Amino acid sequence: MSHERREERDGLARALRQTLESLRRSGLDRVPSARTVVSVVPVVSATPPRLEEPGKTPAKPLQEVERQPPPRPVRPAALPVKPLFKDVASANPAVPVEERAERLADLAREVASCIQCPLLASTRTQTVFGAGSPTARLMFIGEAPGADEDRTGAPFVGRAGQLLTDMITKGMGLTRDEVYIANVLKSRPPENRAPLPDEIAHCLPFLERQIDIIRPDFLCLLGKTAAGALLETALSIGRLRGRWHRCRGVPTIVTYHPSYLLRTPSGKKEAWEDLQILMKAMGITPPARKKI
Repeated sequence: MSHERREERDGLARALRQTLESLRRSGLDRVPSARTVVSVVPVVSATPPRLEEPGKTPAKPLQEVERQPPPRPVRPAALPVKPLFKDVASANPAVPVEERAERLADLAREVASCIQCPLLASTRTQTVFGAGSPTARLMFIGEAPGADEDRTGAPFVGRAGQLLTDMITKGMGLTRDEVYIANVLKSRPPENRAPLPDEIAHCLPFLERQIDIIRPDFLCLLGKTAAGALLETALSIGRLRGRWHRCRGVPTIVTYHPSYLLRTPSGKKEAWEDLQILMKAMGITPPARKKI
């Protein structure tokens, strides 16, 4: 027998052994009877043949599959990307600096005559619009007026207001006249209860107009009501604080309301951390005394 014939025979033998081994691994444990004609095709590739499962359509020959054009990729329809927070300040023309005080005064008179919330309008002594510089770089926004604010017409003048003043003056080295302070609600809720959703909805446009007139460089939202209303979120203060947000195009920090800090003094450390983030962005060097 020639050398070429021996190599062909050995190759067929190796192919047969590979095929039988593949069939054994596939679960075939006995040899078909003599009545069954088994046609053995030499295996060129080392990859074992795949046995089709019962009930499934046999795979098409490789040559037929290769002749078919590849399937066109299905591209998902593009979905509109919505901003996480409102950012509409740029759509409103900036109010000239010299007109801002007058525009705020006009808006304050509009707020004073508002009766969209009949209960609040009938129980308030007066509305509490806001106070501070009409050109302030920083605007603080709280929840709603309390009894002291309802009596005086000025925001944050009670115990919580004194703590906020300390945060501004002792913590940041600013004065209240250099910032602007307002609340989401402009009228005191009875018994200082939490604002209702419809009350927030009625008052929020006034607050948004205040922000648009003043055009502060930064916002500091005090407490859950302010953060939830302006950032349109239900996340807790613990989840929101310590990082930047954006409200009406303005970089925004969230921290605890001063009234919460009066009840929970341990939160002052985190509030101080939030003020430090704010001061760093504003380029403010805090005074020597750093605790509030």
